[in-house]
Amino acid sequence: MTQLRRIKRSVVKRAIYSVLIWLLSFLWFVPIFWMLTTSLKPTTVAVTENPPRWIPNPMTFENYAAVARAAGGINVGRSVWNSVIVAAIATVAGLLVAVPAAYALARLRFPGQRIIFWTYVAILAFPSVLFLVPNFFIINRLGLMNSFAALILPGLGGTFGVFMLRQYMLGIPRELEEAALIDGCSRLRILTRIVVPLIRPALVTLGIMTFLGSWNSFLWPLIVLTSSSKFTLPIALVRFSAGWGDPYRGIGASMAAAFISVAPVLVIFVAFHKYLMRGVSLGSIGK
Repeated sequence: MTQLRRIKRSVVKRAIYSVLIWLLSFLWFVPIFWMLTTSLKPTTVAVTENPPRWIPNPMTFENYAAVARAAGGINVGRSVWNSVIVAAIATVAGLLVAVPAAYALARLRFPGQRIIFWTYVAILAFPSVLFLVPNFFIINRLGLMNSFAALILPGLGGTFGVFMLRQYMLGIPRELEEAALIDGCSRLRILTRIVVPLIRPALVTLGIMTFLGSWNSFLWPLIVLTSSSKFTLPIALVRFSAGWGDPYRGIGASMAAAFISVAPVLVIFVAFHKYLMRGVSLGSIGK
């Protein structure tokens, strides 16, 4: 009887968890679906229809055409391309810096190693907004204002990425590296041929997080960018919505531009969600 009760409790718990997950998924999906349907409605219908209709009838793509022809004075298409360039370079460069840094903290022994590591841990406790002023002065002194480099350089070697990869690397058996050292492999070859393939889930996770963080960044680009030709998508969305003057007049086009910004995030999450979950769960385990 005791075992039967445990089975029943387990089934009930799973059922409750499933209901909660589906409920949260529904609450998360509804605003995105409403954004999509509103972007496919004529502007007059989107604003005046009462009660609002979930399925657009008639359906139109005029709002996406308005985004494509830079209505409101903001070229959203160019801003999408700018965001893709910045996010892609920031992701690749961030991984190239974080991997060797994490390996050095996880495996090498050198003076000040523990101080550097605990400094990284301490930095994680501070909100990123505290670093806006020093980053601004550094970028300004380097003459990189209003450039893509100003968006990419401050994020290289992010503390969270180095910390996560280090914790992941600590779970790799040292015997693999010791055997490679006996065979004459250099540290660089061990890193590229043994360590990197074993931490692939963590690399994918960190790559996704870095890409999405750069893609959604608003405050820092707003500070360092002054030219509309360099605007990334979050800034362009705000300027695009404000460029209509009357918010009701441009609500359909604004929803279309917002859905364009959300679509890549949805595609990335659906395509890599297994790596994302696996990397987060395993990367948090270290010796």
